[in-house]
Amino acid sequence: MAAALPTGSSGTGDGRDIVIIDNTLEISQMSECWSSGFAREIQFQNRSKRPYLVYSGNHCTGDLVATIAPGTSATYFAWSAIGG
Repeated sequence: MAAALPTGSSGTGDGRDIVIIDNTLEISQMSECWSSGFAREIQFQNRSKRPYLVYSGNHCTGDLVATIAPGTSATYFAWSAIGG
């Protein structure tokens, strides 16, 4: 699983490749799968230069639910995600 730390970002972007999950978790290891404890509505803020791939199953398995483009935000019912 990817490391998740509380974020202190102001939302203006600081040049780092990160994804913010539910306004509270900062994902900086984009090549590692991040998984929620269960499938649920998850808010993603992709502040990276890479697409972020959202999956229906645990450990980045199952159907690809969405691809979140760099610099965009979206909410999806999903379980896990990884940088593309």
